[in-house]
Amino acid sequence: MKPRVKTQGRKKSKELGAVAVEFALILPIFLALILGVVEFGRAFSIQVSMAEGAREAARYMAIHYATEADAEATARDRAMFAANPIAGLQPGDVAITACEPGLDTVVTITADTAYLTGLPTLLPFLPDIMNISARGVMRCGG
Repeated sequence: MKPRVKTQGRKKSKELGAVAVEFALILPIFLALILGVVEFGRAFSIQVSMAEGAREAARYMAIHYATEADAEATARDRAMFAANPIAGLQPGDVAITACEPGLDTVVTITADTAYLTGLPTLLPFLPDIMNISARGVMRCGG
């Protein structure tokens, strides 16, 4: 009877080395993809929240511009309330045009937001902050 030679042990150790090399090559690409998805999702969520705030403020201005003396301040507060939980807005981030019968009122919200994951430190061609804006338009008195 011939002695049996074990070749499986050497083959598995070589395969483990190949797996480690493949993992080291794929990991940075995979992490960049995951971080990009997280940042895009957060930016999209902030933009949707700000758009809701801009629409709410424009709607309020269009309805209450003639009946309330401080309609613009109230509309600004409504915009910040609708968008603030995510966007972290300040009063200066909301711009509202005056409302006149038959014309449109335009509410523009702009905010600069830092990245959540620190992606710019990995990719130096990206800006340090995200500039996100939203706009709401509504016909005054209509």
